[in-house]
Amino acid sequence: ADGATARGSCAPAASSKLLVLDFDGTMTDAEQEGAPYWQGYLTDLGILCGKSYEEMDVMARRMQAGVAHHPNDNGWVVDGKIVAPAAVDPYLRMKPIAHAIFNHLGAFPSMQERARVLEVLYKYNYEKTKIVFHEGARQALEALEGTNTFVVTNSYTEPVRKKLSILGSNPDGSSSLSWMHDRVHGLAKKYVLSEGFDTVPEFMHLPGLNRPIYLRREKYYTVLKGLLAQAGCGWKDLVVIGDIFELDLALPYTMGARVGLLANDFTPPYEREFLLREDRGAVLESVKQIPEFAFGFGAFARGGCNKRAMAEAS
Repeated sequence: ADGATARGSCAPAASSKLLVLDFDGTMTDAEQEGAPYWQGYLTDLGILCGKSYEEMDVMARRMQAGVAHHPNDNGWVVDGKIVAPAAVDPYLRMKPIAHAIFNHLGAFPSMQERARVLEVLYKYNYEKTKIVFHEGARQALEALEGTNTFVVTNSYTEPVRKKLSILGSNPDGSSSLSWMHDRVHGLAKKYVLSEGFDTVPEFMHLPGLNRPIYLRREKYYTVLKGLLAQAGCGWKDLVVIGDIFELDLALPYTMGARVGLLANDFTPPYEREFLLREDRGAVLESVKQIPEFAFGFGAFARGGCNKRAMAEAS
């Protein structure tokens, strides 16, 4: 056992007919992948501000705490609306951190100039990221072969397919995850809001968060709806697993799906607390728990929603 526990309630796992997985940050470890990005970005920021990397790192970690403690003000902004929290992702997190550092140092007071600088730093340093999978990711995906499992991601399709090939690679050149390659749906644009799209409510509220969580993400809805039609099932038969409730899970949850939040050290407390109270939500601490949570393999099949039994079987 790895000591992980899945917390929250859930419908009987056997009712699930379709599983949709986010990929980056869910099957991969975004913090470890983004470590070179963090170092490179702060090094370049230090050069611009006349500071050493060590000085910038101390400053950034102090600012990082402020980003996490003010979720109502910090987030991924698209067309003037926050569409995801900033704290959970090292790439999203860096932008408000950089703004806070510039404000503290009195650097780049022009917002237009500052935006251009930050865009260059993002693009240049993003190339430095590496691929790091969560422990147990290969085994979890291998266990799902033969099920209706798909990946729906904001990333481009081909890079995710490449990661799957790396994850499932065998010494003879084959891949144990080749069955997944045609099941990757990239460019889902989960962050794009559509004003004229009224099939779902405009927003929902979570206790502990004073801003709304916007739901009218038409592109994401269309991808999910297509997979449901392909599988011949409805929203109540769907399980979605991701690492950001607001981006990956809020829409399908509202439509009636069961959702699992793959939590990390930066997951907002209000997301955890909401799912712990909900019948169709759970907080997962390990990718090893995905087959049990989604389809009832292992401990879920033996003991329903016995989270302790599931953890011991992982």
